[in-house]
Formats: sequence, C-alpha cells, structure tokens
Amino acid sequence: MISSRPFSSALLSAPVRPQQPQTFSRLPSTSTSTPTTLSVSSLLSQQSQQSRTFSATASLGVKRNTFRPSRRVQKRRSGFLARNKDRKGRLTLIRRRLKGRKAMSW
Repeated sequence: MISSRPFSSALLSAPVRPQQPQTFSRLPSTSTSTPTTLSVSSLLSQQSQQSRTFSATASLGVKRNTFRPSRRVQKRRSGFLARNKDRKGRLTLIRRRLKGRKAMSW
C-alpha cells in the first residue's frame, strides 16, 4: 500500500553508511582474535559491578507525597489563557461553548 505522505528529498538522497564498531577507552586492550566479543563481555562485567544509587525513602518504605495541589500551577496548565495559546486549547474552548458550559476553564 502506498503512503499518502510524501518523503523528503533530503532523506532520500542521504547516503547510507555502514556502522563501525565503537571503541571504548576505558576497556583494556584485547587481542585481535575477537575484539568485539571480548569488549562486550568486559563491558557487561563492568556494568554488573556498578551499584545503583541509594535511596533512603525507598529503603525505609516511606510513602511519598506525589499530589501537591496548587491553584497557580493549575491555572498555568489548564487555565483560559493557557487554552487560548495553542490550537488544541482553542478547539477545547469551542467544544465547551457549543456544549453550553458555564465555565470554560480555570
């Protein structure tokens, strides 16, 4: 099936380059027999040795406050002026007017 979206001519003319293996400066130099296999295994071993950062709240099982209501932030995000800034917001206001809403937004 043919897409209705036209492709950019810049994307079509860009040459495709083969990817070269990356070298890591932190890895020890290996023999030339299988450099990619050895570098990947040493990279995985280095990654498993590193530990995650310690989080006191996670370890103590403390319930965190994630809902912090603020009228200022509420008005900035979904207020009338915020709705008027972009097209989708203006469409929302039009829909609410057509429905007969008394309040358009915060």
